[in-house]
Amino acid sequence: MTKQKKSVKETRVQSENLLSKFNLNEIIPQKHHPWIVLVVILILFLIFLNPLYFGNKTFQSGDIITMESMKNYIAKERDGFSLWNPYIFCGMPAYALGTEPTWFNLIYTIYTSIRTAFASAFSVQYAMWSFYLIILGITSFFFVRYLTKNTLVSLFSAVATSFSTGIIVFLFIGHVTKLTSLCMYPLLFLLLLRLKEKFTLLDFLLLIVTSQIFIQGFHVQIIFYTLFAVGIFYLYYAMRLLKRKQSDQLRNLAKSGVTFVIAIVIALLIQADNFTQIYEYTPYSTRGTESILEKEAPKTEKSESDYYSYHTEWSFSPGEVLTFLVPSYYGFGNSKYKGPLTNNQEVEVNTYFGQMRFVDVAMYMGVLVFLLGLYAMIALRKDPFVQYLTILTVISLLISFGKNFPVLFDLMFYYFPYFNKFRVPSMILVLVQMSMPVLAGLGLMKLISLREEKNEKLRIIIRNISFAVSGIFVLVILLNNPISKWFVGRVNDYAASIQQSNPQLAQQYQVLADYTAQMFTTDLTLAFLFISIGIWSIHLFINKKLSADILVGVFIILTIVDLWRIDSRGAKYIDNPDIKSLFTKPDYISFIEQQNEKEPFRIFNLKQDGSIGSFSNNANFHAYFLIEDFYGYSGIKPRAYQDYMDVVGPANPSLWNMLNVKYIIANQPVGLPGLKPVYTSGNTVVMQNENSLPRLFFVNKIEKISALEYLNKMKAGDINPAEISIVENANLKIDPVDSTASIKILKYDEALIEAEINASGNNFVFIGNSYHPGWKAYLNGVKTEIYKTNHGYLGVVIPEGRHLLKVEYAPESFFIAKNIALVLSSLVILGLIVTIGIELRKKRK
Repeated sequence: MTKQKKSVKETRVQSENLLSKFNLNEIIPQKHHPWIVLVVILILFLIFLNPLYFGNKTFQSGDIITMESMKNYIAKERDGFSLWNPYIFCGMPAYALGTEPTWFNLIYTIYTSIRTAFASAFSVQYAMWSFYLIILGITSFFFVRYLTKNTLVSLFSAVATSFSTGIIVFLFIGHVTKLTSLCMYPLLFLLLLRLKEKFTLLDFLLLIVTSQIFIQGFHVQIIFYTLFAVGIFYLYYAMRLLKRKQSDQLRNLAKSGVTFVIAIVIALLIQADNFTQIYEYTPYSTRGTESILEKEAPKTEKSESDYYSYHTEWSFSPGEVLTFLVPSYYGFGNSKYKGPLTNNQEVEVNTYFGQMRFVDVAMYMGVLVFLLGLYAMIALRKDPFVQYLTILTVISLLISFGKNFPVLFDLMFYYFPYFNKFRVPSMILVLVQMSMPVLAGLGLMKLISLREEKNEKLRIIIRNISFAVSGIFVLVILLNNPISKWFVGRVNDYAASIQQSNPQLAQQYQVLADYTAQMFTTDLTLAFLFISIGIWSIHLFINKKLSADILVGVFIILTIVDLWRIDSRGAKYIDNPDIKSLFTKPDYISFIEQQNEKEPFRIFNLKQDGSIGSFSNNANFHAYFLIEDFYGYSGIKPRAYQDYMDVVGPANPSLWNMLNVKYIIANQPVGLPGLKPVYTSGNTVVMQNENSLPRLFFVNKIEKISALEYLNKMKAGDINPAEISIVENANLKIDPVDSTASIKILKYDEALIEAEINASGNNFVFIGNSYHPGWKAYLNGVKTEIYKTNHGYLGVVIPEGRHLLKVEYAPESFFIAKNIALVLSSLVILGLIVTIGIELRKKRK
């Protein structure tokens, strides 16, 4: 009996020693920690996203389908793309839609080669975009490790950042360009901190590479917010050093600022092919200029109000800050309901009832991460970097409130350059999501240091807090039913407030009120459970029952469980073959291809059944089959095309005739002149537009009327495009054509048209491609002027006689930028290799 008691006691002592004295450094030398952490981060993603990696599942959204639509266009070109994409909206610059990585940018070529190697291990192509989340975890680890010198605390922050619900949702919904930039955010600030202390060539070159990859994603809003964060960084430290009169450090800060600017400039030059093309296209896009209706209409208080309202629809609200603690406090974004309402079948629902129109997920970062971040703001309030992160977090949060906090937002909206171009104020919460895990890591380090203070009063406070939180946890369980009823009341109140404007949606909220309430009570209960476990772990640590590494390990595990649980709600997996099956060639495409058209033509799918490729679900579907579509999908359409949609409308025979729309697809025959049914299959009818004009055709007369008047006349059917055109900023005298005039297309490619033209006089030829200054025209090898015709298309004057016309899209800025990118990226890579070699040699010596 005595021996048994002694054995139990010894076992307990050994257990206590293991928990209280466990030290990772004693088991694994520190030099091996980075590689082990990289493997751990990779394994965590392999587990969480296992349906994507191993289950032949993927994510689907309109953006993902659109990306797939362009695959064959990109694959068709030797360099990964042509400069002009003719397959949607009557053509637009390829860079506005996105292209494959460019071979002449060696930095991004190497980077994407690593991404491709990673993705090649999996059968689902979409897995390659998760690469950026893994890189985000890795860069976050090294950033926090630089700040804390603690491996496990850095792993905690890395996990919290890369699995933050507001970040990982970009993978779920296809907004992967945001991840391309965000994954470099921690590394950018790591290098800024190092350069603030001391300039080294290696850090400078790494900053160029980091900035270049960061810019490559080209999500302008994320880039803007990051540069905003960098600006606050330098402004804060400059003011701090000026106040303290620390001139030496101020000079170092100025040097690092100049270094950052130079690095950004070099990165921009390497990326200049993208920037120049987008810069040149923007004035001709819906993002760069007002519509024709806005230009013609006088400015009114209502139009200003509409513009402001449009840009602030997704304003975060102060009340929604509570979703940082309980993610379903205002319902949730996408989640899966399975119960009696759906005969026990799983259905995706959106139960969010906050001020924004809808959300995909709550902006949740983990309850422990949020509380530890707040703790760091208070306990480390004198630390300069904590002060900076606190200022950045508070400012970002206030700006995210948008119209709910106009004092700051309006100041930014009306006076800060380019800020009013961004539509979603809540998007700036990415800065909060990136800052809080870093603060949480620093907060954990502060907690670890408390044990050495031997403060009895502090021990008592932590013990009392532990009991209090545990008591609240028990109360939440006991009061689960009344809490649920209170929450149902909130949902019903919201449903009543939208009953008149949207009765169907109001009914949906009422029906799902109990489901949403159950989600809330579960989240609330688990929040206090996690807090209880966390605070008791701190209590045990302070009393030397747990080691620091075990304490941090507990927080890592709790945060993983917490975030994975919430993240999984927003993950909507579908079978991977489904995307490919969506692109099964429809019968109407096969029929059109069988016509063996010798000259270019366009189609327009007017079907109203919601099928992919139809009017309401275009998704650039027809581009997959390399067939030019009159319609399309993009967030940055050609401005002139959208003006035609706004004024004339998409279903207008004169517009179809002018823009070479030869085939109309519909559910049933359309009773319009010139439309002849030529194919029928099920609920699909293909009609040939017998009045469709060719891509190049002669126009008899140039009239001097405004663009809006021309569009209105076309809408009314009073314009024959073959008879009358308008030309912007030109006074042309042309002759009508006679029977001897002819046009024969000799060569047609995405960005090139060659035609033999016989003009009967000084004739005018209309070319039905969207206007852009990158288009060049040559008559018999001699450059000739291209005119912006019919508010957004091409026109050239052809003198009498037989001529060879060559029209190509070849903006000079691209070819200059291409050579700059090749030279600079080569020099940076070479410099980096040499510098790293020198550093390694120094270490060996």
